[in-house]
Amino acid sequence: MSPASRRLAASGETAHQVPSADEMIAEALLDAAAIPLHNPHPDRPDPIPDARPLPLPDQETWAAAKEANRQPREVWSAPDRAADRPFQERPEPPSGDAVLTAALRRGLPLDEAVTTSVRTTRSLDTAQWRSLCHSLMAHPETRRAGVAGAALIAQRVGLRELAWDLLRQLGPDDAARLAPAEYLRAGIAMASGDVTRTAATWVRHGFVTDAAVLLEIAKLLFVADEPESAAEALDAARHGAGLTEQLQASIDHLAPWIDKALRPAAPARVPTGHVSFAVIDYKAPDENVSSSNIGDTVQTIASLGHLLRHEGVRLHGDDTITEPVGFLAGRVRPEHVVPGPGADVHLTLVQRDMSRLDAVPENTWMLAFGWYMHSQFDLRFDFPFHENLQPLFVSFHVNKHAILTPTAVDYLKAHGPIGCRDWTTVHLLLNAGVPAFFSGCLTTTIDTVFPGGFAPAPAGAPAVYVDTPVPEHDTGSELVTHLHPSVRRNDLGRNLHTAVDLLDAYRTRYSRVVTSRLHAFLPSWAIGANVDFHPRNDADIRFAGLLDADEAGRRAMQERIRAVVAPAMAKILAGASRDEVYATWRATVADEVERALAVHNAPVPAPSGTCSVADAVAGVRATRVVVEAAVPRAGHATGGTAVPLNIAVALDGNLRSQMEVVVGGVVRHTDRPVRVVALTRDHTPADHDRLAGLFPEVTFEWYACDGIDYGTVLGMLKHITVATMDRLLLPELLPHLDRVLYHDLDALSVVDLAELYDTDLGGAPLAARPSISYNYRHGIGNVIRSTRLLGHDPEAARDLVRAMTQRHRYGYHGFNAGILLLDLAVMRADRFTHEYVPYAERYGLNDQDVLNAYAGSRYRPLEARWNAWPTQEIVAEPGLIHWAGPVKPWHDDRYILLKEHWTATETWLATRR
Repeated sequence: MSPASRRLAASGETAHQVPSADEMIAEALLDAAAIPLHNPHPDRPDPIPDARPLPLPDQETWAAAKEANRQPREVWSAPDRAADRPFQERPEPPSGDAVLTAALRRGLPLDEAVTTSVRTTRSLDTAQWRSLCHSLMAHPETRRAGVAGAALIAQRVGLRELAWDLLRQLGPDDAARLAPAEYLRAGIAMASGDVTRTAATWVRHGFVTDAAVLLEIAKLLFVADEPESAAEALDAARHGAGLTEQLQASIDHLAPWIDKALRPAAPARVPTGHVSFAVIDYKAPDENVSSSNIGDTVQTIASLGHLLRHEGVRLHGDDTITEPVGFLAGRVRPEHVVPGPGADVHLTLVQRDMSRLDAVPENTWMLAFGWYMHSQFDLRFDFPFHENLQPLFVSFHVNKHAILTPTAVDYLKAHGPIGCRDWTTVHLLLNAGVPAFFSGCLTTTIDTVFPGGFAPAPAGAPAVYVDTPVPEHDTGSELVTHLHPSVRRNDLGRNLHTAVDLLDAYRTRYSRVVTSRLHAFLPSWAIGANVDFHPRNDADIRFAGLLDADEAGRRAMQERIRAVVAPAMAKILAGASRDEVYATWRATVADEVERALAVHNAPVPAPSGTCSVADAVAGVRATRVVVEAAVPRAGHATGGTAVPLNIAVALDGNLRSQMEVVVGGVVRHTDRPVRVVALTRDHTPADHDRLAGLFPEVTFEWYACDGIDYGTVLGMLKHITVATMDRLLLPELLPHLDRVLYHDLDALSVVDLAELYDTDLGGAPLAARPSISYNYRHGIGNVIRSTRLLGHDPEAARDLVRAMTQRHRYGYHGFNAGILLLDLAVMRADRFTHEYVPYAERYGLNDQDVLNAYAGSRYRPLEARWNAWPTQEIVAEPGLIHWAGPVKPWHDDRYILLKEHWTATETWLATRR
């Protein structure tokens, strides 16, 4: 028996400190610059470089159907991927004033200084920069600089609509000078038909001369299916200003991809009787997507074992593919051989993330595994696959529900059931209506091509740490990285041999392997290495079902994958029809699909916490103080009874003056009676008296929430206090009210709220405005993002995903909770407060996340004017202005859009004091 795998866990271990993606990448690059990737066979030549089911006639329809999938208006992968991590503390960025001053000191005109500063500053204080740009926009002589800068900021933080609205104001000439690549990117994202022609004109007539910008334009034109224009831009980049060796290398990387698009190669002719089969590689036109991870090649090796274990397979095709695959064929373990008559198999190399440009013969079979959702230049997903590919999905992973567009869902249904690497993917696919099951990770089966009988590492052999730090006490150990630029450059054969040599070394050269990488841990375990797995985050959704598998569980995973793949593979090699193969696949995995459905639909334990909801509600109710209006308004009557506007606010002592302004905004614009429900912390009767004197026409209900502790709310934003959580108690605190309008204290009504208040909710529990930043649009995506904070409690992370995918079928569009029209009667009937307040402590969700988790798509979308965000959109005729985010209208040290409305209300209030 192979050595037992172990999880590293220090005694008394606390929650993991989860590094950001930027930190992980930086660490890997620093490692790559310092430590050589070890070559376990120094006698080999070329040592490793230094570094650190659709009917057949319908197949053609996929090519057209997936076009919308390639350029989604909903942006599934953000240009600034850091926006996926909203709760992380970041280093203090340099002052925008200092950066801009330095640019001006170099002699740049103001508008170029602004755009250059925003573009080149790696870590932006977006609040500071927005204020600066908005201030510039307010003056005609500097407006162009402000518009351009604000547009670039909007693009960086995922506000594509705002970026495009602003960039269009520049006009093509100024856009060419100030932000040509950003203009093109925004236009493509917003499906503007003219933007590519405009960019091509810039290139053709020399309006853009910088080599780096021309290269970026070439990339964007390529991804927009304009290869001729892309080729022109790339040629101009070769002769552009500021050309460097690094830029030249990037030009050389992109050039063959443009050439493939301009001159598509004809697929190889597959002789009658031969089976066409795809071998997965990981090259892509986007250098950031083209894989530098040797672990990807490890997956390909594992997948090929499921072909090569069938007896009598004869390989045909290009030597660069057949040679390395043939090398693996000679390593198949006898005990894993599947008897059969043999088959002639023609191999075709297919790129995982850009298969559409590959010369794929008709009816080419493929094992589809791993993660296929890498976006090219953050604009295009090459999914579904090339129309000539016929995939069997096993060990498939997806981690963003938003990627499951209607086209992608239909494709997966047609080629399902889908074998999933992890339970998160199972839940997401079942949620979308795609039949799926848990297969586990394909790399557990890599032992098929790693013969037994090897000589283990000798006594005293060093340990090896794979992409994880070496402890100071472990002297003599070695460090290896799987992430290396040479992987991106080398062909499949070179990478395949490197991966095999590296894995062989893990079991023969080293006494122990310690790694944070899944595709080092599982294959090392499978081939008999002594391996410890030290993941960076136990709650990583990629590991659901893998981390909690013990030795027996992993053995079962191996056998399950082999058992489900073998019958369909035998049919493929026998030359069976497409329908026969998929019928065999469906029959083979039917029981696994049923099991997955049972797991998916099993009740999730109700969360509980240290906060007793019933006691909290009772305690707060006991503090209720009602101050009736001294000068009540008659308002209008319905059935003879005046209908007040019931407005709820939640605050602590920091926002006393802001509450006055908010109430003032409501009162001054309506003649209806107004009742304000105030959930407060750090307030006294003096505050009650002050507000009553300031607003004698308003009835106030005061509730003191000082004693409530919701536990550790991991997702609390740093500019928010716990007082905002108190609104979760409203349905139970206000049994005498059936409707209330919750109003954040960084928002201001500038019209009569009666129209909003009287909105027919049609049975929905609430009305809210859907989020417009694509980083927060998709509700299930927000849930998955929240699980990253639960490294200390992976079980909670798994439960949250399953609970939400059960509750909200087919996902939902997330909403902003700053302005909410609440049907308290519906929420009480749903037991919202009792069932969902514990989500804060158990899952670390803040109040907005809790409300989204509850309502899902069961809310009425509000018009934009009822929750207008001046920092996220161009606001024309607002009814209710909401300064969401860290920039607030009471800040005096910066320019704030639409602050004049707040100031006007403060002036109005002054007349009442």
